[in-house]
Amino acid sequence: MARKEVSFIVTSNYSPYIFKRTLSRSAVFALLILAGLLLIIVLVALVLAGSGMYRLARLSYFEHRNSELEAEFAKVLLLRQRLARVEEQEKKMAEMLGVKLTPPPVDWNSVPFDSSVMPEWTGAEVWGSRPIPVVVPLERYVVSRGFTSSHRGIDLAAQSGTPVRASADGVVTDCGTDSIFGRFVLLCHFQGYETYYGHLKECKVATGDTVRASQTIGTVGSSGRSSAPHLHFEIRKDRKRIDPTGVIKF
Repeated sequence: MARKEVSFIVTSNYSPYIFKRTLSRSAVFALLILAGLLLIIVLVALVLAGSGMYRLARLSYFEHRNSELEAEFAKVLLLRQRLARVEEQEKKMAEMLGVKLTPPPVDWNSVPFDSSVMPEWTGAEVWGSRPIPVVVPLERYVVSRGFTSSHRGIDLAAQSGTPVRASADGVVTDCGTDSIFGRFVLLCHFQGYETYYGHLKECKVATGDTVRASQTIGTVGSSGRSSAPHLHFEIRKDRKRIDPTGVIKF
């Protein structure tokens, strides 16, 4: 039986020399496989090198950004220290002159509380003084359903027609009718917060309106898929629904 071989012949146009090499088919296949493996190794090496250079560039960027943030944080700490000294001096001067200082701004980011009864002096605050949710949207209510993985809000049962108030200063970004939550109002607040009020009997605001905390924006109803009058209330942070009880004390 004749051997199955492959011959390679290399010749030159300017020389009578001829190079000839004969290999068996198995040897040719082995060379092809080896060449393929080498090609794969080279490609993998190039990919790893590119990935390493990208990671190195990102690391350099993050180190630079971290240095900038550390410098900015140091400036913030310095400003806080200076502010504390100014407030202390202001307090001492007020005591010397016998002047009563105006109440300090409320720290709305501190411990959550039920602000159904707001301090009288807050009524004179400018819009934006209460930029994040702090106000319980109903004055009289019963929590009928809490926040769960399948119910991304809290239900507050109340009499039909009970005023629903804004939980913070904000802007009405949407107001309409939903197939599930019926009439609703969506407010946009500061720091990525949003509040949603569903199952309303009526809406007292329109899209684009500016509202203040505690301002009436609608009334409790049973619109949409509801078996009894109640308010479906949601708090969203950066478009993600969060447990309202973690922000406001009900």
